[in-house]
Amino acid sequence: MFGGFGGALKNLGSKAEQLMEKKKHEVEDIANQKKQAASEMLEEQAKKTGDAIWSTKSELETAAVGGAMDAKSTAIDAFDEEFSKAEKAVDSTIDQASTAVDAKLKEADQFIDEKREQVGKAVKETSQKVVETKDQTSASVLGKAKGILNL
Repeated sequence: MFGGFGGALKNLGSKAEQLMEKKKHEVEDIANQKKQAASEMLEEQAKKTGDAIWSTKSELETAAVGGAMDAKSTAIDAFDEEFSKAEKAVDSTIDQASTAVDAKLKEADQFIDEKREQVGKAVKETSQKVVETKDQTSASVLGKAKGILNL
């Protein structure tokens, strides 16, 4: 009776762990996609900047390279900020899932305790009824036997 319930609790814990792993992988995939997009954008910007530098004077070349470096630094900073937000969101989700699992485990524990008490009480009551029935049956059989023997 309780084996199935214990298995269900184990399955619940397993599913929560799978969910956390899935979310972790999703965040990593999103981060990698954003990193790839930022890298492609930076490469494209670097190419455009290189073309502009090639066609301008030496003074403009220096300014363009400086601007490209600032843009790259800004893009990297923006990416790092977004990644940090994603990590915080994942951590929050994991904390919420952990709290929910803990609450469900506590509820299950209380449920099992209640059922254990109910089963114990039912067994005790049934045992008492069996003893009473046995005593009544014995007394009845004994009475009938005495009645038959007295004849």
